[in-house]
Amino acid sequence: MEFLNDQGLLIEQPDNLYKLSSDAVALGNFVSCKKTDIVIDVGCGTGVLTLLIAFTHHPKEMICVDINADAVKQLEKNLTINRDKLTETHFTALHTDARQLHTVINANSADVIVCNPPYFNTGKKSQNKHVSLARHDDTLSLEDLAILCTRNIKYGGTVYFCYPANQIAKAITIFENHNFRIKTIKLVSNLKGVYLALFRAKKGGGHQTTLLV
Repeated sequence: MEFLNDQGLLIEQPDNLYKLSSDAVALGNFVSCKKTDIVIDVGCGTGVLTLLIAFTHHPKEMICVDINADAVKQLEKNLTINRDKLTETHFTALHTDARQLHTVINANSADVIVCNPPYFNTGKKSQNKHVSLARHDDTLSLEDLAILCTRNIKYGGTVYFCYPANQIAKAITIFENHNFRIKTIKLVSNLKGVYLALFRAKKGGGHQTTLLV
């Protein structure tokens, strides 16, 4: 058990599941939504983004989706652990392939979609199947995510996601091709320099983009 913030938000992450990463925390702190919003957390894992967003913004509903049944069970446990801090939000946890989400919920129903996508498509995979699912894009490529967002988000809705900073052009191209406009890009650095980009994209709208560093 560990703290997600300094206000008592807790998360439990078994050793066999993919652990909390700085990418997820950075994305969680970047997301904004309203109390009337329906938010979908795609690839929710054990619930880092779900917990941070629900605790900070109190959206009306959060639909949490993951292809890993063990991760969804742990998410549900983490929601129970923090239930006294998350009373304003209704949660639905779904063990399903996010690419088929439009078959189990109403199409174009979400106001916001958030995703910390798996973005490795080369290199040796982990022997831990849970880690491999979370890190490699076999089950959810960036193209898959863009299609998913097109199917499930309202016109004018917003998607937040992160991607390697050296692949910004790829991310912009894919989402622009699916009628999303990149409205904000925030660059994230570590000791080695800029390594991650956070994106806020809107379904439809103008092309003006703000760059934050």
